[in-house]
Amino acid sequence: MKPLGTITICFPHVDEETRSMLQSVMDEAENFGVFTETLCEKVYSEHSSPLLKYFAFFFSFHIQNYNLTDRLETVGKVSDIARPLYLISMTHKGDTISWEKMKHSLIKAIRAAPNDWIASHLYLTWRLRGEPFFPEVDTDVKPIELITSSVHINKELEFFKSYLMQIKARSYYREDKIQESIELEQEALAILRKYDEQILVANILYSLGNKCKHTDLKRAIDILLTARELSETLGYKYLLALIQHEMGHITALRGEFDAAIQHQSEYINYLNSLGHNSVFVYSIIAHYYNQMKQGRKALENAIVGSRIGRGVARLSAYFPLQIAWALINLRRFDEAKTKLAEAHQIALKSGDSNVILWCRAVDCILDKAENNFETAIECFEEVLKDYKESPTPLWQNPCYLNLTEMEIEMLSEESLKEKTESSGPWMQELEQYVQNYDLPGIAAQTLLLKAKLCHRQGQFDEVRKILKEVKKRAEAPSMRYLNDLAISMFPDIIVI
Repeated sequence: MKPLGTITICFPHVDEETRSMLQSVMDEAENFGVFTETLCEKVYSEHSSPLLKYFAFFFSFHIQNYNLTDRLETVGKVSDIARPLYLISMTHKGDTISWEKMKHSLIKAIRAAPNDWIASHLYLTWRLRGEPFFPEVDTDVKPIELITSSVHINKELEFFKSYLMQIKARSYYREDKIQESIELEQEALAILRKYDEQILVANILYSLGNKCKHTDLKRAIDILLTARELSETLGYKYLLALIQHEMGHITALRGEFDAAIQHQSEYINYLNSLGHNSVFVYSIIAHYYNQMKQGRKALENAIVGSRIGRGVARLSAYFPLQIAWALINLRRFDEAKTKLAEAHQIALKSGDSNVILWCRAVDCILDKAENNFETAIECFEEVLKDYKESPTPLWQNPCYLNLTEMEIEMLSEESLKEKTESSGPWMQELEQYVQNYDLPGIAAQTLLLKAKLCHRQGQFDEVRKILKEVKKRAEAPSMRYLNDLAISMFPDIIVI
């Protein structure tokens, strides 16, 4: 492999023995993934300094190969400096680590660091990966303030401005300031490219693709393909897995739920091969089944997904939320309300406006399921207002579909006699929405609602005509679920 800044950036700040070992392994390795595996093999079997053990752990942690990090722990090669990163790896796998234990390990690690550069490297790496699990960092601000001050004063620490930008970008994202988040990540990307830190470059490309998929799908896919190409060159298997995960999200927001589930199933296989806990992915699959209105499968997956517990503190409301939605689909409303109340309580503590809005969206779905249409309409309209500022089709889609379905249900007998082509403004807005975005599965569900309107109007030949078109679209492997949805909506109409 060519010299890589991800490795060489530390050379001015480490002892000669550590630098020589890192250089020799880099000279022999095919790519960064192989470099990390080879370095770990040497540390497993040879006497190593605490700093070399730190970097062996860091590089494994950096590419999230937890098979390597776990083995380092098993053979007693995790130094005090690396201990906070090991605890974070445990939370990633579903373990619950107390804030007190984590804070104690950080204090001990920073004291063991040989210089300010290593201390900054350890703390900011931990912070970047630890924030989703420890909201306590929002109030425990002294460490980040001290390091921020040092980074801006000390030219030797200039590289770490990229970390501070990523941390701030994530904060903006939680506050629903998407554009500000994107702009900061782009600034961080420029610094990382300057220093040739290609692992973090790949991570930011993935993050940018994730964020812009809601407004510019073509650009998102282009960015993700660039990230995939870079990851293949680096031997960065975990990011290849994440890109598979992101393709699941993209196909889901297009309403191609069968394809989305397949992508996430492949993501689970990737995670298992790298020693990760894949349980939480089942909650995402539950989300897809909930949008397909398949309550039983949604509940089965949501229960599996909830086994990760509350380790992911900022996002843990998602787990009871998917259970609540599945119970609504199964018409078990009292149980759903209990789970929904639990989700709301967790969401309010998360400090994440997106999570709070997710809970509000499921409130709307419950109101509609209980035929509280006026309350549900008002609720959905409030949620959509927020999403128009920061588009998120995966949640906007059910808002538009449910509003249109209620509009059809609420039509008077008098208005049905007019046999209009539209049920009203929400159907018109839904039709415009699916035209503006590339959402083939949602467009097909829009046709099913059009068939429902025709059914209420007594235009049964038109219903059959529409159902034939939906059946044709359901031949695509990515949208087979449309057949079941059509049958559930029109059990008495058979289309040959």
